[in-house]
Amino acid sequence: MSFQTQTDAPAQETAGVKKAGSFSALRHRDFALFWAGLFVSATGSWMQNVAQGWLVFQLTHSELKLGIVTAMGTFPILLTTLHAGVAADRFNKRKIVIITQTLALVQALILAILALTHVIQVWHILVLASFAGFVNALDVPARQAMTIELVGREDLLNAVALNSSAFNGARIIGPVIAGIIVSISSPGMCFLVNAISFLAIIFMLVIVRPNQIKAAENGTSMGAQIMEGVRYVRENRLIFDLTMLTAFASLFVLQYATLMPALAKEVLHVNAAGYGTLVSGAGIGALAAALSVAGLGHLLKQGMIVSMGSLVVPFGILGLSYSHIFALSTAFMIIIGFGMMLFLAVSNSLIQVASPDELRGRVISVRTLVFMGFAPVGALAVGTLAQYAGVQMALAAGAIVFLLSTVLILSTSNAIRTIE
Repeated sequence: MSFQTQTDAPAQETAGVKKAGSFSALRHRDFALFWAGLFVSATGSWMQNVAQGWLVFQLTHSELKLGIVTAMGTFPILLTTLHAGVAADRFNKRKIVIITQTLALVQALILAILALTHVIQVWHILVLASFAGFVNALDVPARQAMTIELVGREDLLNAVALNSSAFNGARIIGPVIAGIIVSISSPGMCFLVNAISFLAIIFMLVIVRPNQIKAAENGTSMGAQIMEGVRYVRENRLIFDLTMLTAFASLFVLQYATLMPALAKEVLHVNAAGYGTLVSGAGIGALAAALSVAGLGHLLKQGMIVSMGSLVVPFGILGLSYSHIFALSTAFMIIIGFGMMLFLAVSNSLIQVASPDELRGRVISVRTLVFMGFAPVGALAVGTLAQYAGVQMALAAGAIVFLLSTVLILSTSNAIRTIE
């Protein structure tokens, strides 16, 4: 099956998204239930993310090892996410996500047992991070493609923004709780809480009933179907430009979080609680942006939101790279989180709406490939540069490269500038 690309399709297809009002996606019962489960689970995941980074740096005192763990956690996405996109288009998305969330629970539980019994070593974390990356590769295309089945096309932008607000509300709460727990107990308790938190989203997924979109025909080979999705991304100018912008972000600025344990300890000289607060700063900014998009996004030009967000991020990271003051660094983290979410939430919704129903899983898998699959390269690069040139130099270098790339893409992309 082939799909004809229309160069003017994005403007037509995304027009319906702007008609929805503030927080309109929550009027859909199944989405509201899913959203609640997502918030609980995301809080636990952020606790594990913060505790794992702190534990790795505690065990190794190496910025490079932080980069390697991050790379191992995202490398499987580079290998498997395009196949996962085909699976999302072929099979029941809800069932796929139930399976992936159950596997994520098992991963967190094993990590908790190893940490709480004091036998954990770095190689354990590397193996379990790789397993989590494989789970995420399967999960993301199906979970994101399922959103439109919960709310419909008109409320998709609002739903994506609300999902982002849940994720980033958790990003505020989770790191703070993790910092406190690590300070008074151990990282293992954070891993255990995360394992329990997955029960919330699994329960919600069991009881919701998405309006399942007709599965793609599977008469052709998986390779041919993958190429069909890649070809659509390449030929649709809006999706291609947004995907390129996401790729540069993944390579040069999204991996700033990899260095946060080292920045907290070596530059700002704060403990685990301070590190948790620093990470929460990005969550505060991202939550503010997500709520702004959910409440006011239907009133603003989406191309303008994407452009503004992608320009705010590198300036925020440059400011962070020069700061030695904890309060000022936290303020820059808020700015980074705000800009990052403006860019990611709106570009994600634009890509989903501009994709045909039969190809949405595969198009999302291409975005996931560049968003998360390129992360190993970025993480290893930033970890290596930080190891030899310092954390602040590594942050500044990535921000400058991304800023130049963003200006080039935005100045040549008529598709992004003109999207309403």
